[in-house]
Amino acid sequence: MGEPEARIRRVGPGDVPGLSRAVSAVAAERRFLAVTTGFDLRATDDFVRSNLAQGNPHVVAVTGPSDEVVGWCDIVPAAPWEAFRHVGRLGMGLVPGWRGRGLGQLLLGEALAACPGRRFFRVELEVFASNAPAIRLYERAGFRHEGRAVAACILEGRIEDILRMARLLGPMAGRA
Repeated sequence: MGEPEARIRRVGPGDVPGLSRAVSAVAAERRFLAVTTGFDLRATDDFVRSNLAQGNPHVVAVTGPSDEVVGWCDIVPAAPWEAFRHVGRLGMGLVPGWRGRGLGQLLLGEALAACPGRRFFRVELEVFASNAPAIRLYERAGFRHEGRAVAACILEGRIEDILRMARLLGPMAGRA
């Protein structure tokens, strides 16, 4: 596999319009995300600014001279309660045409590398059971299967199971 034609970097406020478009493009496919429409500029701006202020891992894949956003990966607090402060929830996506180039692996690697020392020692995710490429990506990155929610989603007439996966990091890694 050759070098991807995109660069991975930390998200910034200038990425808000492109990130909003990228999430909207993936959501419109109605196959990979639980949301079926993207988020408007204000919601995306609030999300990016919150991640930057909290130091949450949030990276984007950008391409071209205008740094068009073609993918993202973020890890945000899974719950607001003190007992779960060490747990992050992963979200990621790549727009059509940019999958299968190794960008998902790069995005995921950069986001996970930013976790130790940033309070997240457990990273969780949910993925549709039909999304075999994403499941393989997560497995290669050390995520383990923790459960299956049967018939958890019905979208476009498709009944989807959701797989729950997690990876332990830093001082927790030896507990797996």
